[in-house]
Amino acid sequence: MSRYVRLDLGARELARADLEAALAELGLRAEVAEIPGGLMLEGNFECAGEPVDLRLPAGTLTAVGDFGLRAAGTTFVLVCGEHDRAVLAERLVAPLTQALAAARVRAAASAAGLAVDTTQAADGTLRLRVRPPA
Repeated sequence: MSRYVRLDLGARELARADLEAALAELGLRAEVAEIPGGLMLEGNFECAGEPVDLRLPAGTLTAVGDFGLRAAGTTFVLVCGEHDRAVLAERLVAPLTQALAAARVRAAASAAGLAVDTTQAADGTLRLRVRPPA
């Protein structure tokens, strides 16, 4: 029997706008709920849908079912079918966490009047170099 599972993104004090920007940076476009928890995942004959704040369609990142992100206090959790958990942990959670961290570094550097140079290695490692503006 299939069921929905939740994966903590690990980012604290996360605003929905920051999450949307990080998804966009990864080339993913989510359907956005107008009110918290206002979108339902499709579900299937084994389990009913689950409410989410941001929903991505089935097929995204090779996920079998649709999945979404739901506000949980000051962070978000990934809500997905049990069968998609491993693929989304690898293909979404890790890159999304990286994009969120990089955005926070860029925002902090900008607030301090510093510039950030970004390079990405072939293995996916993201390097941020913070320096005085040119």
